[in-house]
Amino acid sequence: MSRLQDIMKDKQKKAKLMDILGIAAGCVVVLIALVTLVINLMPATAGVKDSEVPESALHLTGVGAGRNGDITVEVVADESMLYQIKILDQNETQNIGSVAVDQLPARIFQAQSLKVDAISGATLSSDGIKAAVLNALESGGIDAALFGGEKIKVETIAKRVETHSGVTVMYAAEWQEQYPEIYDSWTMTRNNDEVVDYLEQYPMLPTLYEPYGFSFSYGSARGHFYDVTDITETGRPHAMANCWTCKTPDFTNMVNEQGIEAYQYLWTDVQQQVNEGISCYNCHANTPGEITVTHTYWIDALGEDFEKVDAANMACGQCHNEYYFDPITKETKIAHNSIDSMSPDAILAYFNDPSNFGNNEIFTDYTNPRTGVQQIKVQHPEFETYLGEGSQHRLNYTCADCHMPYVTNEEGKTFRSHELISPLDNPELIENECSKCHADLEAEVRAVQEKVEARTYSVGYELEFLTELLAQAVESGEVPEETLNEVRMLARNAQFYWDFVFVENAEGVHNPTLTYDCLDKAEALTNQAINLLRK
Repeated sequence: MSRLQDIMKDKQKKAKLMDILGIAAGCVVVLIALVTLVINLMPATAGVKDSEVPESALHLTGVGAGRNGDITVEVVADESMLYQIKILDQNETQNIGSVAVDQLPARIFQAQSLKVDAISGATLSSDGIKAAVLNALESGGIDAALFGGEKIKVETIAKRVETHSGVTVMYAAEWQEQYPEIYDSWTMTRNNDEVVDYLEQYPMLPTLYEPYGFSFSYGSARGHFYDVTDITETGRPHAMANCWTCKTPDFTNMVNEQGIEAYQYLWTDVQQQVNEGISCYNCHANTPGEITVTHTYWIDALGEDFEKVDAANMACGQCHNEYYFDPITKETKIAHNSIDSMSPDAILAYFNDPSNFGNNEIFTDYTNPRTGVQQIKVQHPEFETYLGEGSQHRLNYTCADCHMPYVTNEEGKTFRSHELISPLDNPELIENECSKCHADLEAEVRAVQEKVEARTYSVGYELEFLTELLAQAVESGEVPEETLNEVRMLARNAQFYWDFVFVENAEGVHNPTLTYDCLDKAEALTNQAINLLRK
């Protein structure tokens, strides 16, 4: 009996010991979790001691877009030195993005430069930290370039076209023998031959664009191979030669040789001299291998910032931008002259300032006959969107990096394809580059596009409702003219922000942050206008 009692006592002791060990293990787990939480909450800091910071140094705060949200930093600096870098707030993934949070501030401080390599496996987090530091410096009036800060990737600077030089356009076929692979890839832009009828797909457009040409004929653009065919066969009438802008090297060279007077020719006069759509001259000015901006209005549009943008972006941006035709001279112009002035807000402010135009009136593409709203028809602002605030990729990639992949022929020669494809159609790019940050790029792209598309429809229908409500108010004569004018300006601005998103060809993917911001503003302005009419 005593033996049995001893065994039972031993079991009880072991059970108590196991309980104690279990409690201890649980405490250790909790302690580790608490320590981890404290570490995550503590700001990641790099730099000198507080006592070594001069009193004249500025304490600045900046925000950048990380992988999982905004990253907030505090930078203590002056124009001679970065003294401290502290990450105040972040939500980066533990053991992935958090590695950049822990290590990158020290790299930047030690190098005294933002030109440091991203932390391997945490590129988006690294880019967010760099952007936050750059924005902090600029908020205090410190030129981030002093510390290698760049908003936009720059590897090669484009050349500027020589005007009035007596050159004639060399067409693509003339380079075929010397550059056969590139020529063949250029001709492959004919593969993009699908045309979407936007008026059928977006039923609100006839109302929003009334009575402009886009209200009765609006199909999607095809590849460069079809530029001349598309503009010639469109259902929209063309009066002036300026409609040939960005459609053919023939007109581009005509402007370069004759000056802005060429814009005042009749469209049909130029048509007789057109031989080819977008081709070699537009981006190379008869000098293959050298990127040259051939559109002088684009050179003016970047002003002193011309050399702050990579040549590849400049070549594409000279056509893929938000342009307008001057109401007096009819020349093609851009509503900005620097990187900072190309935001949607700044462009809208430009259009709304009568002093910018020779007729001393706000800029108007067309006026709705039923509402009296002086509308702006946005073009295709890919450049302003992709390189605008909020872009996560503008510091690391150019248009060519994503849309003109390198191809190796049978002889081992590597060249850039001029077929111009979506990154989603480039498995090699996704596997070797995009996968560093994106587990499933196609799924992420589709998610953004579906969200943007849904909001584009919803805000578009709200704008359509506002247009009809305003038309009824005008017809009734019961609403004071002062109120009508206030609503008209709200409607004009709202549709500008909506159109900025609608006509941008990436459906939000080039810059989701800027895209959502435009849609938010469009919706808010629309609702404000509707509420005014309902009072």
